[in-house]
Amino acid sequence: MQLQRRIFTFWTGSNAMSDARRRGLDSMAVTGCEIILVTPETLAPWLVPGAPLPDTYEALSVVHRSDYLRAYFMHHHGGGYSDIKPTSQSWLPAFDVLEASDAFGIGYREISPKGVAHVHRHRLAGALRSGVRARSWPESYLHYRRMRWAYRSLIGNGAYIFRPGTAFTAEWLATVTGRLELVREALLANPARIAREASDSLIDGRLTGYPLPWSGICADVLHPLVFRHRSRILQGLPPPGFRDYQ
Repeated sequence: MQLQRRIFTFWTGSNAMSDARRRGLDSMAVTGCEIILVTPETLAPWLVPGAPLPDTYEALSVVHRSDYLRAYFMHHHGGGYSDIKPTSQSWLPAFDVLEASDAFGIGYREISPKGVAHVHRHRLAGALRSGVRARSWPESYLHYRRMRWAYRSLIGNGAYIFRPGTAFTAEWLATVTGRLELVREALLANPARIAREASDSLIDGRLTGYPLPWSGICADVLHPLVFRHRSRILQGLPPPGFRDYQ
């Protein structure tokens, strides 16, 4: 299957992009791919008939909206995704490598054990995914330790390329959607008030009622999924820059 050489990136709020973010966006030209910045004004044409956004989408923080959209876009459209961060190398070789393989996707190797999702810390009410028993805390902690030990087999969460419509992307999107459904009532009652809100955020000195952990629909989903399917997740994508990007 031929993949379109395009990279999606998201700016999901109404706030202006900082100069550093604008420089990061401009730097993506070096990838050799079409760069598609999806904003609230340009999102609608990308939505797939029969696959609407969840009714909780507008209640999400702008960060969590981006986390949801990356799963949605990688499943329905495929291609590349990148955070808006400095980029310094072409992505075309990585597209070629993925296209010549039977892998689900390709990314950059997780930078260090510190980047591994803390799946043992973040608990949502009920099962983490419909029809699947939630892990107990000891099981979650042991799974975290296994992934941390094997972090070199994981890919980072800031940039990747995926084939659309695979079993991998289907489970990714279903898991994210299922987690939003688990916290639906609390989310609608306590929509995000700040851009980087998470369940441990303090606002006006009080703990927020916003129910989603910081990495609850991003790394907490993607890292365990990549770990399970690591034989079909390639590495070799240039990592984005992690300094002076905000």
